[in-house]
Amino acid sequence: MIWSTLLGSSWQAVKGMRMSDPMRMFYKQHLSRRFIVFLFGVLGLVSACFLLMFYYFYSEQIAGERTQASHSVSLLLKSSLERAMLRRDLPGLRDIISDLGKQDGVKEVMILNPAGEVRFASKPERLGQTEAPIIQQFCPDCTSASLPLEPVTRFFTPKDGGGELLRTFHPVRNKPECMQCHGSRDTHPVNGILVVDYDAAPIREKGWMNILMLTGAGAVAVLFSALAAWWFMQRYVLQPVSRLDEASRALSQGDLTTRVPVRGKDEMANLASAFNHMAERLQHSHRVLESREQFLQGLIDAVPDGVRVIDPYFQIVLANRAYAEQSGFASPQELCQQYCYKVTYQRDTPCPPSLRTCPLNTLNAQQPTLKFMETLQRADGSLLSTEVYAARLPVAADESECLVVESVRDLEKAVHYSHEQKLAALGELAAGVAHEIHNPLASVRIALQASDQILSASQEDMTELKDYLHLVDEQVEQCLDVTHRLMKLGTLASNHPELVEVNTVIRETLSLLRFEREQQGICETLELAAGNPRILAADNDLRMIILNLVQNAFHAMPDGGELKVVTCHQADEIEIRVEDTGTGIPDEILPHIFDPFFSRRIDQRGSGLGLTITRSLVKQHGGQIQVAAHLPGRTVFILHFPDVDVATKEAT
Repeated sequence: MIWSTLLGSSWQAVKGMRMSDPMRMFYKQHLSRRFIVFLFGVLGLVSACFLLMFYYFYSEQIAGERTQASHSVSLLLKSSLERAMLRRDLPGLRDIISDLGKQDGVKEVMILNPAGEVRFASKPERLGQTEAPIIQQFCPDCTSASLPLEPVTRFFTPKDGGGELLRTFHPVRNKPECMQCHGSRDTHPVNGILVVDYDAAPIREKGWMNILMLTGAGAVAVLFSALAAWWFMQRYVLQPVSRLDEASRALSQGDLTTRVPVRGKDEMANLASAFNHMAERLQHSHRVLESREQFLQGLIDAVPDGVRVIDPYFQIVLANRAYAEQSGFASPQELCQQYCYKVTYQRDTPCPPSLRTCPLNTLNAQQPTLKFMETLQRADGSLLSTEVYAARLPVAADESECLVVESVRDLEKAVHYSHEQKLAALGELAAGVAHEIHNPLASVRIALQASDQILSASQEDMTELKDYLHLVDEQVEQCLDVTHRLMKLGTLASNHPELVEVNTVIRETLSLLRFEREQQGICETLELAAGNPRILAADNDLRMIILNLVQNAFHAMPDGGELKVVTCHQADEIEIRVEDTGTGIPDEILPHIFDPFFSRRIDQRGSGLGLTITRSLVKQHGGQIQVAAHLPGRTVFILHFPDVDVATKEAT
């Protein structure tokens, strides 16, 4: 239960870290700049709309006022013209037209007859011209018999240039007192047309001037309004948001001590208080999670076997110190987020299920556990034989997400533990047997020596009895020598290597196997190098190496044969060669003879650890072991150890 809870918390934390990955791509939003641009944009757009509306209505108002003034002048002129025409005072009419044309703002004054002919004009060159296009501009469908009866005022630009004009088109209606000359009003409703042209430039200039004045005043108002709005937003919105932004990014980067100062009692202050409360709860939860992770890490680090936890995406989410050592990593933290196939097999893609045992593909609700053998390949190319026990661990209530927990046992360490147990058992057996044999033999020897002294003091001739006693003493001495050798073999290895005489160890070890050798009908041949070669090792370890190799040779010769042990000097090394004439080693099992728990003994009683222990001990003392021949009738194991005497001479 505790494993599921703690691993579930760790897995959810890992998932949370993955979900927060997009926050690492967070870019700072310049809210203040955006607000300024938006504020000035909105105020500018609103101001432009108001200016356009003002310009339109103001222009219409100016045009209306000027049109009204033009109508008033036109009516006054019309009355003067009518009186002049009734009195037939044509010179006075011309003077009125001429004086009116000289007024400020008046460009031209003309009187047209219904046919469009200029009868009176402030400009003499206009007299007699036909101005029908003027009438068409104001009334496209008009003719001399159907002229507009109401005044019309418009801005227009003449085709001959001269700038924009404000033209008043004022018809002079036919009255009863005029019918005598102009005829009936039914056929001639209009006697003539009074046209007054005003210069439109002053009107436009006045409008633009007012527009510019209004624009300047509006810009100042907009600027002050924008500055006031910006200050308010900066003081009460943007600065608190900026502080929240900085605190949020610091919190997302792992600084859980980050807090936001609370100022005032408005909504932003409430938001800052809520943020601080959230940060405190998050910090507390993080501390609880860290303590749980530390407890979990300490718990699995206490396990002697390697432990790793794999998520559904083939990533290692948790590992202990033992597995880090097995896989060649300095610490368990370096294994987190590593892919299992990369760590185990140095692959870049997941393992094919058809070629390797993958618990992620094999384990399910029907098969929650799995046990298999696996050879771990480290980054440096070295191999490690392991035994893996995998189990399925659901982290969700509906088992939609499951992790895989693997217990990885180092078979070499298992061999080492088995070797230690074997040595301990052998030591206890050897010590017990030696003491059981040594004490009685010592007592017998003391008694024999005392008897010999008594017989020597006696005057009688007991030569034959003394010979028997000497024979018994020699046999007891031989038994004591055997017990000493057995005790040496059973002594636990020292942590500090010592100088070991190779030939002496071989002779004494083979002497312990003499009875077994003779029982199997095996002949023994020793070719030991002269000069008593020495190596730096543990005495009982070398004895165990020789013992295992010789016993394996005996097992390969159940019907008898020949055992040959050779020692010699090879450059700066000591070579030990163990040969037998047994059954040999088949080619198909040769690569596996040093694997733990692998045994092909013909008596089917082997544990599969003899050669594994031998190789482990040889490597431990800087040596090498190899199979030089493995055919039936001749099997040769060769050991190489550094020659300590050569190394000592080179050092001096």
